[in-house]
Amino acid sequence: MSSAPAPHSHSHAPSAFARRPILTGIAVGIVTLVPHAFLTPQASLAFAAVVIALIAGIYFGFAVMNGSPFDQMVEFNVTGLFTLAGLLGLLLWPILLPLAYFGHALWDLAHHNRSRLSLVKIPQWYVPWCVVIDVIVGAGLLLIWRNRGLI
Repeated sequence: MSSAPAPHSHSHAPSAFARRPILTGIAVGIVTLVPHAFLTPQASLAFAAVVIALIAGIYFGFAVMNGSPFDQMVEFNVTGLFTLAGLLGLLLWPILLPLAYFGHALWDLAHHNRSRLSLVKIPQWYVPWCVVIDVIVGAGLLLIWRNRGLI
């Protein structure tokens, strides 16, 4: 008699991120900023541009997993706008990058109350976690880049 492996169960304990979204958001925000202290100005801009595109793309992933075709279209297009802001910040106007992080914090908050806006369902803990990261990175980039003469 052969025993087939049991199907993977998704009922596991909540992650540290879910249990402590503010604390882990602070930690992730700080860790995300650390490389900027060591990178050249151009590499710092490029890193910030890649990270904002990555952050924005996570909502598209939620839409693919949990959303309607309309949700997927909205999140795909918004991801594209943040990616474009990252590219324009990298190539033309560095100030767009920290502003994109602040803008993404607002996009996070828009997902907080789905009764006002019909947006894709995301885990409840994710909104405060991502807001904290976005604000820390946006403010940190403003400070770091102002001191380095980038903005």
